[in-house]
Amino acid sequence: MSQKLTILFDLDGTLVNTAPDLMRAHNYVMKKYGFGERKLSDIKKLAGRGSKVMLTKSMHEVAELSGKITKTDDIVEQMTKEFVDFYSKNIVKESTLKNGALNFLKWCKKNSILMGVCTNKQEHLSLSLIHISEPTRPRLI
Repeated sequence: MSQKLTILFDLDGTLVNTAPDLMRAHNYVMKKYGFGERKLSDIKKLAGRGSKVMLTKSMHEVAELSGKITKTDDIVEQMTKEFVDFYSKNIVKESTLKNGALNFLKWCKKNSILMGVCTNKQEHLSLSLIHISEPTRPRLI
């Protein structure tokens, strides 16, 4: 019996630097709903647990600073839907492969190493990042 090797990769921040596009979508929604925009450097403390949590955390932090924002579940739901919609249409505007990722993936393929991706990103968004779903979309991987 021969042993097959399998490598599971995290998508955001490991294979692909998605922070600029995530923050762009975040700021689009925050601005639309009257909240302040955030800097790209804020993404690390906001991202990682999904768009709804990202927006809720961001709103909470802004509320602490200004004392004027109250969140409702309805607003958060609307903002989350608009975030996902905007992000899905702009998912590869500034996202780039991490240095060395493509060469390593090619090496894995050449050496018959099975690969998979683990992410909390919605499946259709993940697929948009890892393969072409439309001929006009740039291919990252």
